[in-house]
Amino acid sequence: MSKKIFLCDDNIPILETLEMVLSMTDANIISESKSSEALGRLSEENPDLFICDLWMPELSGEDLIKQIRTHREFDNMYILCISASYEGKEIALKAGADYFLPKPFEMNELLSIVNNVLASGRL
Repeated sequence: MSKKIFLCDDNIPILETLEMVLSMTDANIISESKSSEALGRLSEENPDLFICDLWMPELSGEDLIKQIRTHREFDNMYILCISASYEGKEIALKAGADYFLPKPFEMNELLSIVNNVLASGRL
């Protein structure tokens, strides 16, 4: 069974770039640009890995991660948070993210993290 990666970023060009880069993995890529729609779609898709931006309108990545972590069905889902925010790492990890990757990042670094998570479930 193929692994699933769910992406959530309100910036469409970034979302499309992430889709393109992550299509190099064996995983199915699911994308959502509206953070307010992400939780419902996560329940439908049940991905192995969730990658989200921290600063999004409607529902911030921080609040979205906090909501996700209250649902037992997502206990085994790995959350990678990405952001250009100076204090993003502290905010993301405190909210419940497993890992934080500051923007801008090298696509090879992202692929390495994703491939490790998909192979083992952890970094």
